[in-house]
Amino acid sequence: GRGFRVLGQSRSLDELKARFGAEAEKAFAARAGERLAREGLREFPAEPIPAEIAGAGGLPAFPALVLDGEDVALRVLADREAAAAAHASGVVRLAEIALADTVKSARKQLPLNPKTAMVYTAVATAEQLRADLVAKALAALLDGGQGGVALAAIRDREAFHKAIGAVKQKLFGEAMARLKVAEAALTQYAEIRPKLEAPVMGWAKANLDDLRAQLAGLVHPAFVRDTPPEAFNELPRYLKALALRAERALRDPTRDQQRMLEVQPFAKALDEARRRGIALEPGWQALRWDLEELRVSLFAQELGTKRPVSAKRLAKQLEALSAR
Repeated sequence: GRGFRVLGQSRSLDELKARFGAEAEKAFAARAGERLAREGLREFPAEPIPAEIAGAGGLPAFPALVLDGEDVALRVLADREAAAAAHASGVVRLAEIALADTVKSARKQLPLNPKTAMVYTAVATAEQLRADLVAKALAALLDGGQGGVALAAIRDREAFHKAIGAVKQKLFGEAMARLKVAEAALTQYAEIRPKLEAPVMGWAKANLDDLRAQLAGLVHPAFVRDTPPEAFNELPRYLKALALRAERALRDPTRDQQRMLEVQPFAKALDEARRRGIALEPGWQALRWDLEELRVSLFAQELGTKRPVSAKRLAKQLEALSAR
């Protein structure tokens, strides 16, 4: 042996864990995985990875590809669920490494309209926009969701290469679809922004501040990276609603003021959540994008909403979030 000392004997891993904690678990997995373990992997191992092996004392142990800095390691874990989650991330990382050249050429070939590039330079660089669009497309494909490629359960090299081939075929099209949405959003941004920067008389400061904050929340340096996929596709509609509101607010400021009072409590709560660093939690994100839908329903009803929204419904969501 390798100098392991016997800590105790039990047929139950849970009982061992309870008695000896992480020490027993590590020793157990290490012993089971000595033959399999590999470090510093940059490509999928040649040998298939078993989902389960017999570990110390006949208990099962679970081999998994795990993240190790920029690389991946093959290790054996004592917990089935932890191994499955780690393995999914490890396979995705190996996929990113395998697809690095494809990503590079997709960035180069993305046909960015010079006008869009010009507009975006007010926000960030054109290079950044290309990189973000391709990265977002890649993440969607590797996520294994709708239209994606299932990687999480892959345990042999042939299946891995097949999956990589599928991603290569789809990547450019996915990036193009996102580019179209980004171009539509940026075109609208270019029209709206000057109107809010040097506004004509007749604007109430609070209303103008609200519109500016909304615009900055929709189009900003990381808007391609940070906007969740389902909200990203709706950006052109949200910006169209903002533009319609701006026109109407000038014609009827009092009416705009009344509607704005309905959205204000939610906007304030979200600002507070950002300050506290919790705005990216799922519940707050749901509220954040439901607020955009509420704005559409209040200020530009003819554009229609994606799902039923009302101030009452959002108030319930906010109450639930605040009660945590």
